[in-house]
Amino acid sequence: MPPNSDGFYKESNVMYDNYPRDGFLLVRQAIPPADLEPLRACIHRQVGIYANEMFSDGKIKDPFPNLPFGQRLAALHRENEIRLRSWNQPALGPELHQLIQHPGIVDALDPLLGPNISFNGDYHLRPKMPDSELTAFPLHQDSQYYGKQSRHAHIITVWIPLVDVDEVNGCLYLIPGSNAWELIESKRDKNMNMRSFQDPEERGTPVPMPMNKGDILLFSNMTFHGSKVNHTDEVRWSIDIRYCRTPGTYTAPPEVLAGEEFMRAKLERTKRPPFVVRGKGAGSTYADWQAAFEALLA
Repeated sequence: MPPNSDGFYKESNVMYDNYPRDGFLLVRQAIPPADLEPLRACIHRQVGIYANEMFSDGKIKDPFPNLPFGQRLAALHRENEIRLRSWNQPALGPELHQLIQHPGIVDALDPLLGPNISFNGDYHLRPKMPDSELTAFPLHQDSQYYGKQSRHAHIITVWIPLVDVDEVNGCLYLIPGSNAWELIESKRDKNMNMRSFQDPEERGTPVPMPMNKGDILLFSNMTFHGSKVNHTDEVRWSIDIRYCRTPGTYTAPPEVLAGEEFMRAKLERTKRPPFVVRGKGAGSTYADWQAAFEALLA
């Protein structure tokens, strides 16, 4: 969905020019909330399997079969501390494959990445547990995790809440304009979170991003972002999916090409196959994605 002459997406009021300035872009109701239900149902089923396994192993007294999405994993957490930061395997299925290439996401990416767009293979399902410091993320740049070679690459994270989020249950905070900063040196703390050697709040003020189901938030690998403790009694579920320009379809300075090749090779080593979501090479099926996983694991 290209922008019109006023700088807005057609049929919307999203200012795409804000992205290079701020390092992020909030798109309201890019995805009809009903389109999130297949993935939510998939996760709910997997939580049920997980609960029954814990019950069979004697780790919990009650698997809470009648609790709805958002409450069941929280109830298990109250009975038995669950140290979950990212829980990817339960989301891996045709429901996720369908969401990755959802037109609402790809249309929002088009003005930022161009006509040839790929899912780069990296995604994270995030259950932010109630009152858990482990699932609160300090302000960070994603390239601090990827490695300094990625700092010149352009990788866009699309952050998708699977429940409504606010400052109480742990919405994201971002520092506008921090995408233009250099990569800040950092190291991992006891929870394996990256901690910057310089306090990013000395250079910019984080702003909260309350969102509803159906909203999406796009931000770059250099944009400082984080989230705080979930102070509710339900799990704050979200998923973040990473996108890039399809390799071989564009020209860029050598340092950009080198950074993007570094990321491609890194994700291949960690067995995370990409696929094209728009443009040359698009049309991947879930069976194709499964075959790519099997080839990497062979």
